[in-house]
Amino acid sequence: MSDDMTPVTAPDGTVLGWMSAPDPDERDLDYFEADRVPKAGRRSAAIDQAAALLDSAFTADEVGEMWAASGLSGDDLDSAANVAFELWTIEQQRK
Repeated sequence: MSDDMTPVTAPDGTVLGWMSAPDPDERDLDYFEADRVPKAGRRSAAIDQAAALLDSAFTADEVGEMWAASGLSGDDLDSAANVAFELWTIEQQRK
């Protein structure tokens, strides 16, 4: 192990791993943050698609048939339903 490695420790002092100093030539980029906007765009498109299904369906059977035809995952449909419910709740509070 080289001298520029520093320990990464748990609160109790247990060494969990080792970390080296950043490369001075590497650009300063938060990789999680860099993926946030594209990921949000993908999720938004899926939610819009699922919300359109929910908006145009009237019965549980119709929702199920339209969801199956859309190819969206259950998680996408669940996300859209949660968003729709929150928006509906906000709208009810404004009345």
